[in-house]
Amino acid sequence: MNKGFPEGFLWGSSTNAQQFEGGWNEGGKGVSIADIRVIPGMPEEACFDEFKTAADHYNHYKEDISYYGKMGFGIYRFTIAWARIFPNGNDKQPNEVGLAFYDAILTELERYNIQPVVTLYAYDMPLKLQKDYNGWMSRQIVEDYLRYVETVVTRFKGRVKYWVPFNEQNFIILDQEYMTGYKAKDKKEIFRMTHHFNLAYAKATKLIHKIDPKAKTGGNIGNTCVYPYSCNPKDVEAADQFAFALGYSFGDIFVHKKYSKFFLKPYEEYDLSDIILDGDMDIISGSEPDFLSLTYYMSSAIKSVGDNKAFAIDSMKSANPYVEQTEWDWNIDPYGFKHYLMDFYHRYQIPILILENGLGHRDKVEADGSIIDDYRIEYLKDHIERMKEAVEEGVEIIGYLTWSAIDLYSTREGLGKRYGFVHVDIEDNMKRRPKKSLYWYKKVIATNGRDLSND
Repeated sequence: MNKGFPEGFLWGSSTNAQQFEGGWNEGGKGVSIADIRVIPGMPEEACFDEFKTAADHYNHYKEDISYYGKMGFGIYRFTIAWARIFPNGNDKQPNEVGLAFYDAILTELERYNIQPVVTLYAYDMPLKLQKDYNGWMSRQIVEDYLRYVETVVTRFKGRVKYWVPFNEQNFIILDQEYMTGYKAKDKKEIFRMTHHFNLAYAKATKLIHKIDPKAKTGGNIGNTCVYPYSCNPKDVEAADQFAFALGYSFGDIFVHKKYSKFFLKPYEEYDLSDIILDGDMDIISGSEPDFLSLTYYMSSAIKSVGDNKAFAIDSMKSANPYVEQTEWDWNIDPYGFKHYLMDFYHRYQIPILILENGLGHRDKVEADGSIIDDYRIEYLKDHIERMKEAVEEGVEIIGYLTWSAIDLYSTREGLGKRYGFVHVDIEDNMKRRPKKSLYWYKKVIATNGRDLSND
């Protein structure tokens, strides 16, 4: 049996336009749902107005990508902001300044021999589509999205090998308001938006292959490793339901190209004939996935609470007495990562691209300007070790991308919760400063994961 990671394994990191890019009104970009987002109850440090600037990658992209080159990245995931290409979502012509921005990003990545992974939608739909027809509640969104996809894939044909139509598409059942700008009134509305996402995903995979036959594409599942909180059969049942609803049901859509009975069961009280139209399931079954991309941060110990409340976001963060938690109640569980990879690979038998894995933590800048983030190094080291075991035991993994390359705005905690290898000082003109973890990850990449020591 081969030991360690195979030759050609891709190491890198990820970012997300709405949390990283900034430049919300520069270069002809239109207003997106992310630019006006307000969610009651969020902590003050997660001021969504600051997402408009975020880490200002728009004006620092050359410097940022130079850090990726210094670390030796072989792969990097970024997302394209739809409103930067079509400011209103459905303009007659694309915004050439926006296309030029992403052309410049690709040029910089090519300079350092870094393969791009491009996610085409990450919760930043052009706002005008919300006003025109309520966005993802309307089937019209599918056609407008596909026109946007056709535009960028055609423009960047041959320069992007990996395309991901949607970021963590499965979370639509938990977090519609954040993902679409609209909070569903009932389960049927959730299903309507979910179905439109699924149609758009299936059509996008075929469109990408038609435009660029050498490109690869696939769905993305954001999930946890799901444990029952105890051996009480009620907890086991709740954990099974959670795993199927949030994970396997979408894996079945992406890879098996069908709606499983379990996926449809929560909606059995509704007449879905006005949503699933003739030919729709042929579209789903015609999708063309090359890989499955996964994100992982934590495991979840699921308790039986009744009335499907186990599916709430908060239930994902139930404390597991056998592992440590972050300040934000995320269970730190490297074995959960291995279990997750083994589970999904052996269930679906399709190559896996790890799109996100990382630790959110408050970082301290020392008097000499250094950031000693040993906690981040320990987290990543332990997870990489478990990932290596999964590879040695037969899991086919294309590459490993951490979250995130450089500090950015966390979805609900702002910049107080940091993930990157490079610190961003919002009080000092967005100054970039490497952390200890940058030099550690550079060594990991240079040795293809053989040297994980923290020296």
